[in-house]
Amino acid sequence: MVRVLGDERAELELSSGCVAVVPSGTPVSWTWSTRISFSVLSLEPRFLDRVAEEVFALQPADYRLVFSERTSDAAITNIAGVLSREAVRREPGGRLYAESLANILSVHLLRNYAQCADGRTLGACSMPEEAVAEPAAAAPPGRLGFHSRAVAEAVRYIQDNYSREVTLNDIAVAVHLSPFHLTRLFKQALGISPHQYLIQVRVNSARSLLTAGSGERSLAEVASAVGFADQSHLTRHFKRLLGVTPKQLRP
Repeated sequence: MVRVLGDERAELELSSGCVAVVPSGTPVSWTWSTRISFSVLSLEPRFLDRVAEEVFALQPADYRLVFSERTSDAAITNIAGVLSREAVRREPGGRLYAESLANILSVHLLRNYAQCADGRTLGACSMPEEAVAEPAAAAPPGRLGFHSRAVAEAVRYIQDNYSREVTLNDIAVAVHLSPFHLTRLFKQALGISPHQYLIQVRVNSARSLLTAGSGERSLAEVASAVGFADQSHLTRHFKRLLGVTPKQLRP
């Protein structure tokens, strides 16, 4: 792939799961000669500004997104997968579900791809954690800020630890909530439980390994690499979520 960003031209070799974050108004274009499949997620700038204000107490002039290219970003990949399924199914509540995912995506972008206007990291120019969690009475936060922060932290913990044994209690302890409270917030934001999300992350990670070419790895080794107990466990969830078996997907 050839990418042109302003006056800069770069040749890139893509692999499954590559992600590009493009701030609004950035002059960028891509050209390629081989067949690829991709998803485009677009957020209105004012939506991101609202999340920045409610969650991080930042005004639009206080921060900026930075153009970034990464070989993988499990959070963005999984959100894209969930949204694509919602678009196909068109079930009741889809718009609300999509907006909840947009909240999570916004927090993720701000935490991982944003800088202060002066170039410092976002954490250096946003409010301290305690100030966001317990603001002054004159400026109570909306539910968006609290829910997005808690769920975003849980999502990040799952993505960082999915390849090992993870329990609901592990996730709850990591985000300083009770398992019951975490599950309730998680379902409100994503429509599924933390455990269901963990399974989705593992299945999507296995899919990425298989479609990218997993070399001489057996399916049992792929299952172990993404946190499943064994090959049958992987196959059962793979078939349920994707409609095909791992063997059928393997090149």
